[in-house]
Amino acid sequence: MRRNRMMEVFARGIPLKGGLRRRILAWFLILSLLPLFLSNTVGYRVTRGIIEGQVWRYLTALTEVQAQHVATEVERHQLYLQAVAADQDLVAANLRRAGAALRAGDRQAPVITALHEHLDRKLTELGALSELFVVDTAGQVIAATRHARIGASWAESDLFRRARDGLFFAEDWDVQEGRLGPVYLLATPIRDDRGRWVGLLAATVGFDRLPAFLRIPPHLGGDIHAYILDARGRPLFVSHPHGPLDYADPLTSPLAQQPPGAMARYVNYEGIEVLGTTVAIPGIAWRYLSEVSVASAFGQLRGLALLAAGLEAAFALALVGIVWVVARSIVAPLRRLVGAAERIREGDLGVEVQIDGPDELGDLNRTFNQMSRQLRTSTARIQELHDQEMRRAAQLASVGELASGIAHEVKNPLVGMASGMNLLATRLGDDPEVRDILRQIRAQHARIEGAIRDLLSYARPKEPHLVSVDPEQLVQRVIPLVRPQADAAGVRLEHQPSGAVPRIRMDTGLMTQALVNLTLNGIQAMRTGGVLTLATRHVDHTVRISVSDTGEGIPADRQETIFRPFFTTKHQGTGLGLAITRGIVERHGGRLEVESMPGAGSTFTLVLAVAPQPDLAP
Repeated sequence: MRRNRMMEVFARGIPLKGGLRRRILAWFLILSLLPLFLSNTVGYRVTRGIIEGQVWRYLTALTEVQAQHVATEVERHQLYLQAVAADQDLVAANLRRAGAALRAGDRQAPVITALHEHLDRKLTELGALSELFVVDTAGQVIAATRHARIGASWAESDLFRRARDGLFFAEDWDVQEGRLGPVYLLATPIRDDRGRWVGLLAATVGFDRLPAFLRIPPHLGGDIHAYILDARGRPLFVSHPHGPLDYADPLTSPLAQQPPGAMARYVNYEGIEVLGTTVAIPGIAWRYLSEVSVASAFGQLRGLALLAAGLEAAFALALVGIVWVVARSIVAPLRRLVGAAERIREGDLGVEVQIDGPDELGDLNRTFNQMSRQLRTSTARIQELHDQEMRRAAQLASVGELASGIAHEVKNPLVGMASGMNLLATRLGDDPEVRDILRQIRAQHARIEGAIRDLLSYARPKEPHLVSVDPEQLVQRVIPLVRPQADAAGVRLEHQPSGAVPRIRMDTGLMTQALVNLTLNGIQAMRTGGVLTLATRHVDHTVRISVSDTGEGIPADRQETIFRPFFTTKHQGTGLGLAITRGIVERHGGRLEVESMPGAGSTFTLVLAVAPQPDLAP
């Protein structure tokens, strides 16, 4: 039966229908393609990270340059406007007289006409501005290229309050083409030849004129989009919008509400994944935002990744064909080995295989044939040992039955002998010699009773009645029982409790008997005295109760023999103590371990499992 199980395991270890070939193919693919895949993946990610870093730096540098360009263009137009305001022809037109004429209702006054003509010429020269107009010291528009603005009051405007002291530039919002959009205002003070403030020269830039005003091309470079945002994140300028955009609301971008200098990867308002960054425009409360699409930034890298994937697939197909041929040359001989193993499993122990070759398969053939021969020898030996064990078991069963019968036959006469000795002791008086004889008779009687008990315990073991017991209490119960023998042998008893030890379920009487057997064996092992130590430990869900002596120890070749029934090295005893003790422990679901070294003493350990059990009183 053991032979068949061995061969079944061997046969299952080698697949019969191409399983090994598939595994060889799989491992070849893994070991060859995995490094290639990992290197390509790591290389792609590293390259992508490098390119992304370069894109960030390029985009940030371009954005900073464009932001500075915007600030420069605004400053340039302010200087142009300042130059117009400093024109003596405008001052000579006498703004105060033009304002008085306008308030008098004379819009056709020569002084007003002269101002109009002067502004029209300057607007044509500047080109990028939408309109020019002049505001007098009262805040009233007295001349404008867009005549509808004449007479309007700017006295309460931020432009009128701030432009009196210097250059002014800000955005305003107005309805353009049916929707709210940005309008840009510029202004500079007008002073006479004595430096007195006599009015303001203002200009507007409509949304359609802003690209020309800032001189920003529709495409900065490649697929880069540019935006100018106000302090609230609303778009003031969009380089080339591809979809509807609401200029009254903040731009749909995580950078719209981020501080200048922020960078992010996100999906913009057009639904395109982009890389974006934003910087502050010097001197203006605006921010310049640039975006580049991820597809544009990494397009060539993705093409390279697709090419690498195609080459990997072609390499994998070629490798599959090569490995398939190699695997077939390996699997075919192994299948013949499997067939031979099947025949051995069916009982044909004389089978051998012939596979020529000096390689590993040839070594496997020789090893298999050697195994087959050894298996025949081992099977015969195992069968012989099995027959011996069966005969020994039958003998032990017969001895047990015989011992049980003899014990019952001897037990009753022993009771009568004990009664007779007690009667003799009362009638023979105090003769010392007679009492010494009686004492020796009682000692031998006690030995016979102990042997009978051991025989009955071994022949008819008692089933344990389990209750919950504290292991420490068990040890404390055993110590007083063996102390007289320890004192008589000059042995010192030591108890080493380990603190909190869980309760276990056991038969108190049987486990006490087992522990007493071990302690008495330990005492008897120390012929000239010594130390006997009892200790308890909680280790890995088990309780371990150990009995250690400082005796002569047990040779390694006898550490298993000592548990056989009737084996003893003492001139007294039945040789059943350790066999009975092991039987008690095993009936409790535990095991009895021994550790010993000649000259260093021995340690016997009861190992009992701890399981969740109801707490029953002992």
